[in-house]
Amino acid sequence: MSGSASKHDLDLIMDAILGCADVEKLISLKTYTVEGDKLLVAVKIALPAEKTVRDVADVIGEIEQQIRTTVPAVGSLYIQPDIYRPSLDPEPSTDVFVLKSED
Repeated sequence: MSGSASKHDLDLIMDAILGCADVEKLISLKTYTVEGDKLLVAVKIALPAEKTVRDVADVIGEIEQQIRTTVPAVGSLYIQPDIYRPSLDPEPSTDVFVLKSED
């Protein structure tokens, strides 16, 4: 496997994921070029903890359909659901930062 999706395709994939109201956070997104010009896409998303398995399957199906519709180069697509755990997030949210003025 070598290469990855173009910036345009990455933007479309991210839009499809983040455009889903149930997605709390895009945890990871990896793309690889395989089989000539097809993309292998691996995604890990955080969903609300109270979602049922049926709900999760519906969300994943919705995201998959949107990605395949907008990025025809996607061959294999894997979407892994998870629960967002802020304490394990290596990147703190921007509300952690405090800017002091010099008044």
